[in-house]
Amino acid sequence: MKYKDQKENEARLKADAISKELPSFVRQFFMQEENHLSGMTLYSYASQLRTFFQYLRESSPYFAKKEMIQITTDDMDALTDADIAEFLHDLRMPKKRSSNAGESVCSETTIMHYMVSLNRLFNYLAAHRYIKANPVELIKRGRVKKKEIIYLEKDEKKELLDTVATGEKLTKNQQKFHDIKASKRDTAICTVFLDTGIRVSELVGMNLNDINFTKHGIRVFRKGGNFDTVYMSDHAEAVLADYIENGRPYYKPAEKEEAVFLNRSGERISVRAIQKLVKKYMLSSVPDKAEKITPHKLRTTFAENMLLKTGDVEKVQKLMGHSAISSTMHYVTSTEEAIEAVRNLSQD
Repeated sequence: MKYKDQKENEARLKADAISKELPSFVRQFFMQEENHLSGMTLYSYASQLRTFFQYLRESSPYFAKKEMIQITTDDMDALTDADIAEFLHDLRMPKKRSSNAGESVCSETTIMHYMVSLNRLFNYLAAHRYIKANPVELIKRGRVKKKEIIYLEKDEKKELLDTVATGEKLTKNQQKFHDIKASKRDTAICTVFLDTGIRVSELVGMNLNDINFTKHGIRVFRKGGNFDTVYMSDHAEAVLADYIENGRPYYKPAEKEEAVFLNRSGERISVRAIQKLVKKYMLSSVPDKAEKITPHKLRTTFAENMLLKTGDVEKVQKLMGHSAISSTMHYVTSTEEAIEAVRNLSQD
């Protein structure tokens, strides 16, 4: 089974397992939605709806008498916008994650995701006349504060890539493991991130047959469940080809191993491993930003670079694989250069 199919199936199985804890009408809702939503989206909806029903049981004497699976559509019809607002308020309250951990608070972005999940469920119930109206529609959506855009400047990119290639700024212990295969693999990983802007999950999922050196493209499995092609520069293509030819064989993969990027066991590298290696190199090369730069911030660096060079938000939207241009607009900084770069977008 291909990696993408495996991850998709795992997410769907997790969503299905959670839905079995929930009321029967939620399972019906999922069965209607599953044909046009990815496994990860279904899993997200299932997890968030479970949190909602758990909240109802914990906060209401009426619901406390019921298991989640016993909640009915009549119960849902009795809920008001005030009940939904109370739930959202509860999400904003600091909570202890565990006895040894600090408190966690839902971000406004996460709360907006909860509202989307609830709105979709209540819309389904209203459309099928299980309830008279959707109470979520009466809730005023909060405005998510625009976060500071964190990315690497040109000289910082060079510092990072130089450190990855040579290992010179690593600790003595880290340098012991910085052999030719690690150097070539990690250089290829960071170069592909910065050159194409793909997501870490897309990079982890890359197979050898996804790369077309003739057409300079890489086929990636996008977040929404669709395949897309991203294109490499000549430099990135050369770095990737060098790793595949001169670095990958050192990992001694099994003959049937399709993954491009491998761990020390010769198997597909994990998302977590890539997150750790990016942080390791950042601590040595650009320590001031080490805590803020993740694989996703390398993707952000690509977006910022392309926006400044092209001034074309729609083009960058396609390069990033965003389904909505609003997602791309998050990468537009408030710098004078960025504002100037998009000044003509209002023209037909």
